[in-house]
Amino acid sequence: MNTNYILIKKVLIGLVVLLAGYVLYLLILSFVSRPSEINIDFNSIEGSAQFSSSIDVNQIESTPSSNFDYKVIGFRAGPSRASVIVQKNNQTFVVQQGALLENKYKLATVNSEYATFEYNGNLFQISTNLIVDN
Repeated sequence: MNTNYILIKKVLIGLVVLLAGYVLYLLILSFVSRPSEINIDFNSIEGSAQFSSSIDVNQIESTPSSNFDYKVIGFRAGPSRASVIVQKNNQTFVVQQGALLENKYKLATVNSEYATFEYNGNLFQISTNLIVDN
């Protein structure tokens, strides 16, 4: 059996040339068929009311309100992943920074002096100074 390598080589080169031509055709077609420029002109809205917003600065309550009577029994302060352990009516809650306490109060910050909770724009601070009873 005599194999004609020259014929096989010419067929393969022909297929590669056809494939390269098809890819070149698609490239030229993508450049030619780009979308036309659309000129969008936005007119200003006349007679619109000027929006003004006032920022209310909430004062941090130094004494907890009557509903917020939690006591800190432990905490872990740090730049991230801080947490606090609080107690109310013989129930203990462990709250991480950013999580909610009783689905209501969000723990904002914890440091060596205070744990700050936020609820409806109000901030509540409770002392994290722990007194060890012997």
